[in-house]
Amino acid sequence: MRRLRAPLLGAAVAATLAVTGCGVGSGDSGGSSDNMTMTVWTTNPDQLKLLNDLTAEFSKTHGGGKVEIQSIPQADYLTKISIRLSGGTPPDLGWMGAPDAVGMAKNGQLVDLGPQLKDDASYQFDDFVPASFTNWQSGDQVWGVPFSTSPFFTIYNKDLLAKAGAQDPAKLAATGGWTWQALSDLGRKVQPTLPTGSYAFQSNDGGIYGKLVWTTLEPLIRAYGGKVFDPDTGQCQLNSPESVAAIQAYRAMAFTDKTAVPPGNEADFFAGKAAVTFTQTSRLSQLKGAGFDWGVAPLPAGPGGPVNFTGQAGLVAFKGGKHEKLATELVKYLSGKEGTQKLASFFPPARKSVLAEAEQIYAQGPLPKDAIDPVLVSSIEKGYPFRYPSAWPEVLQTSAPVFDKLWAQNANAQDVMNDLCQQLDPLLKRDVAGS
Repeated sequence: MRRLRAPLLGAAVAATLAVTGCGVGSGDSGGSSDNMTMTVWTTNPDQLKLLNDLTAEFSKTHGGGKVEIQSIPQADYLTKISIRLSGGTPPDLGWMGAPDAVGMAKNGQLVDLGPQLKDDASYQFDDFVPASFTNWQSGDQVWGVPFSTSPFFTIYNKDLLAKAGAQDPAKLAATGGWTWQALSDLGRKVQPTLPTGSYAFQSNDGGIYGKLVWTTLEPLIRAYGGKVFDPDTGQCQLNSPESVAAIQAYRAMAFTDKTAVPPGNEADFFAGKAAVTFTQTSRLSQLKGAGFDWGVAPLPAGPGGPVNFTGQAGLVAFKGGKHEKLATELVKYLSGKEGTQKLASFFPPARKSVLAEAEQIYAQGPLPKDAIDPVLVSSIEKGYPFRYPSAWPEVLQTSAPVFDKLWAQNANAQDVMNDLCQQLDPLLKRDVAGS
């Protein structure tokens, strides 16, 4: 069995923390007027200690003022930050998920970090993987710096696959043979050997029929050569032949082969109820004590080629904070090479120079050593995140009932996607110049 050691991305714990150092406070407060405030959503004590240590070092060379790190539960994070922004008492800097940062940048709520980062040769802005700034840069303006660029990848139950005599996905991937067709074939071979209530494939976090539809659907569509929308024209592409072919391939697994968990059912990979799923490094801690052997492989490729897909969170400085200039300097400090090296023990980096040290950094991490380069490093270097439109909340609200129609057994995928694109086009075109 693959043994877990130090987690690459520590899972949040439910306990209330009180960490000494630069101070950890409640996210409900604006903090002391003399302190710079930084909001995060982690409650992991090791992560908070590292952040306190880093900000303490920063303070020594920047006037000695304290940095108060405020931990806000992730479920409440966006709401509480939005309230503080609208009330004119924003934190100075903080973590922000990519979709929310795009909307905030559009609304003028984030500081442009571009001049500070790009004009300082020692910062080495070009050390970042270019695609990592897909959602954080607009022209010369930089609205945030990704501190966590976490790739999605395949994880599989070796015991269940071996029992069925199915091929190992990592070995298939090594020769270019790990594709959606191979996953479909594997599913048909494995499913008859599974107990009732188990399935060959579970979508990412089992969420394809709900709010997490995009983390499985987007890499699937890309593998078939499609895309969600064209950022240059703002035109929805979910009804293109490539995108519809991808959706039909998944529907065949769910409704025809019955190898993918169907709507209304659950089968948790981490409980041994599914043979294959997609995940990120932060979820590997759930395998501690798992009663089965497991392995990892890249995401499956398709007719459109290989797919490398990443999720992101970034460091931003909030417009209207009491210490805008100093907050920008702290973002710069934390995302510089030295800060990135230290944070990389928890958060997959987008700096190429730090990725070059990945085998050393993650030698004691949860990923098998032979997967660090092909699964982690390669996926970040070649990967691209989901491109979020500024109207993302409205896109989610509009698409949810339409996706419900898509997952009906007798649905016509082309018709449903035509309907969805007709509704999404006006929202997507808002970000196109001249619209």
